[in-house]
Amino acid sequence: MPRWSKNNKEKKASPPYSNEEWVALLSNPPNEQAIDELRAILIRGLKPALSKYVDQELEQFVKDTAQDALLKILDNIHSFRGESKLTTWAMKIAVREGLTVLRRKKWNNISLNDLRGPNPDSDSSEIFSEKFASKDASPELSTAQKMMMEKVEGIIKNVLTEMQRTAITALMIHDLPVTVVAEKMDTNRNNLYKLVHDARKKMKNEFEMQGIDPKKMISELSGG
Repeated sequence: MPRWSKNNKEKKASPPYSNEEWVALLSNPPNEQAIDELRAILIRGLKPALSKYVDQELEQFVKDTAQDALLKILDNIHSFRGESKLTTWAMKIAVREGLTVLRRKKWNNISLNDLRGPNPDSDSSEIFSEKFASKDASPELSTAQKMMMEKVEGIIKNVLTEMQRTAITALMIHDLPVTVVAEKMDTNRNNLYKLVHDARKKMKNEFEMQGIDPKKMISELSGG
C-alpha cells in the first residue's frame, strides 16, 4: 500500500475540516495525516455500503477499495466544486469504485461466446421471452410475440456481423455492463457504442424492408 511523503505545509486545521481545508490538505503535495483521516472515513462508510454485495473478506475488500478510491480522489481533488461536503463527494467516488470492481469480478469468468443468443436449434421464445415478452399474455398475444421474436432472432443471426451479434447479445439480451463487454471484446466504449449503433441501424433497416414498424414491434413484444 503506497504512502505519500510528508509535505512541508503545516497542518493548522483540525477535524472536522471545511471543504476548503480538505482541498488544501489533499492538494499536491498531500498531507499524509489528512489522507489517513480520509481513508478511515471511507472505510467506515464503505463497510455498510458494500456489505450486502461482498460474501467474504469484506474488511480487506473495503481497505483495498478505499486505497484505490484515494488515488482517484487525489488525482481529481481540483475538480471538486464544493456542491456537497468533500467527504460526501469522496464517498461517492469510493462506492462507485467498489461497485465497479464487484461488477468486473461477477463477469470475470464469463465468456461472451458462452452467452445464449440466436441459435437455429433453439426455440426463439426460450431465448427472448424472458427478456421481452409479456408474462401474462393471452394465447393469441403469445403466438404473435413468438412470431415477432422469431423475426428478431432471424435478423440478429442473418443480418449482423459476428461482432455485432456478440455485442447485441451481451448488452441487450444479457444486460452485461458496457465496460465488461468492451474489455472482453478487446475494444473501448466508443468503439463498442459505434458497433451497437451500426447493428441497431441494420436491424431497423431490415425491419422496414420486411414491412415491420419497429415501434409496433416493441409494443407487441411488451404486450402493449
